[in-house]
Amino acid sequence: MGFFNDWRSHYTVGYAYGLTLRFLSDAKAIQKIVELDIWGWNREVAQHDSDLSLHQIEEAAAWGKGARSARDLYPPYPVPPYPLHNV
Repeated sequence: MGFFNDWRSHYTVGYAYGLTLRFLSDAKAIQKIVELDIWGWNREVAQHDSDLSLHQIEEAAAWGKGARSARDLYPPYPVPPYPLHNV
């Protein structure tokens, strides 16, 4: 799979988003990252219905992974209804 068809593109955009959070307080940045997690999950569900494959779950989680890496903050991944925890 190419860069634009897998989790790497989602991670890169999430990383770029995380860079925009660098001037926010840690608490506010964590809130924004969790919101990004939820948005990424809802985006995948809207594209593929609610029965996501492992590949699609990795794509959903990659947005927040990138933002966490850029901001060097690692809030736990939202749990319900999200199947991954601390991704």
